[in-house]
Amino acid sequence: MTTARPGGDGAEREPTTRPRIPLICPRCGHEQQVVPGGPQRAVKVVHVGTGREACEPGDLARAPDDDGP
Repeated sequence: MTTARPGGDGAEREPTTRPRIPLICPRCGHEQQVVPGGPQRAVKVVHVGTGREACEPGDLARAPDDDGP
């Protein structure tokens, strides 16, 4: 008699990988990332290049205008 493996039917399962969808800052257009929180801090969304939540002033000057014609 064999013993059952904990956690399932014994079949090997491949880890599911999802395609990475980049977060884009709506103000400056640069890529952002989510920094996980913990018991003592909240989840944050920061710019990849700087690690800051705020946009760089120079980036805001070059941001595309959404008003259109």
